[in-house]
Amino acid sequence: MTRGTLNVAFVVQGEGRGHMTQALAVRDFLEEAGHRVVAVYLGTSPAHPFPAYFSARMNAPIITFLAPTLVPDVDRRGMSVARTVRYNAQGLNSFVAAGLDMRRSLRGHRPDVVVNFFDLIAGFVHAVTWSPRPPPRVALAHAYLMGHPGAAPRPTGWSARVGFSLLARITTAGARRPLGLSFDELPDTPGVRVAPPLLRRGLDGLTPHDGGYLLAYALNGGYAREVADWQGRNPTVTVHCYVSGGAGGLGLPDSPGLHIHDLDDETFLRHLAGCRAYVGTAGFEAVCEAVYLGKPVLAVPVDGHYEQSFNAADIRRAGVARTGSFQDLDDFWGTLPLPSESRVAAFRAWVACAPAIVVGAVEEAARSGV
Repeated sequence: MTRGTLNVAFVVQGEGRGHMTQALAVRDFLEEAGHRVVAVYLGTSPAHPFPAYFSARMNAPIITFLAPTLVPDVDRRGMSVARTVRYNAQGLNSFVAAGLDMRRSLRGHRPDVVVNFFDLIAGFVHAVTWSPRPPPRVALAHAYLMGHPGAAPRPTGWSARVGFSLLARITTAGARRPLGLSFDELPDTPGVRVAPPLLRRGLDGLTPHDGGYLLAYALNGGYAREVADWQGRNPTVTVHCYVSGGAGGLGLPDSPGLHIHDLDDETFLRHLAGCRAYVGTAGFEAVCEAVYLGKPVLAVPVDGHYEQSFNAADIRRAGVARTGSFQDLDDFWGTLPLPSESRVAAFRAWVACAPAIVVGAVEEAARSGV
């Protein structure tokens, strides 16, 4: 290891693909700066198993742990607060054990810095179980932009707002100033440093073109069925739909125009480059990838998902895409609002600032020790 090289550990929330995509991007940034990722801790659940593409691309030891997760409602569309609380309460002992295992494992890897990609257990480990001195932390997520005077207002709903504020406080434990990822450039504040979207190397090497098909990403099976229903009513439109686990167990009708895929980063990006338009649940990263490639985007916030409600509001504030529901697909496909060339160019210029900001935050944390 050369002088000045940092050993960095990641802790990644494994729900959806956004946080994993961010981790892959930050791995690239750090390696290009001469640092190395020595361990990656990935939260999983029965509903969100470990995706093979992540280990193939990460090129670092991956340690999985059972993590809290959001539980969908009976229709497998929106999030159910009651079912989420009940499920995670039953797993509390397992989550505590996972935190203790993580603490022991991190001590063995001896990282100079830990980067937390919005994982609850990592914050818990730092806040209440580490002694005598934990490694410094860097926390990053779009959600940390909530409360920034230039961002969209926080969604309403007292209980969800309080719960999400507590989650943000725990996940930033040990971090001096979290990185709030933003669709556009905003000034830093005392409480948050603003950073661009963290898009993987190679995205700029893709050639956007119009392959005539609709690309969809569905966080839950219920939304995948809505996409399938729409394609059934529009049989001349080819749809490629990504959903965790692929077609298994969804019970979708066979259709020559509907192709269901399990999560795979490489094939998803190839389909994104060639699609006519993109529709998906309102995760931050996928929307940013589509905007970067100049695609028309319909972002659908998951019902009951506080973070995605904020994502959708901030998408409207920044003017980077359209928001709505899967019921709006007819109108969306009929109009296909393309982003202007100047907007795409400005977005790409902002994204290009990410490596310097993120690597600078990691190196600053290592120097300061907090």
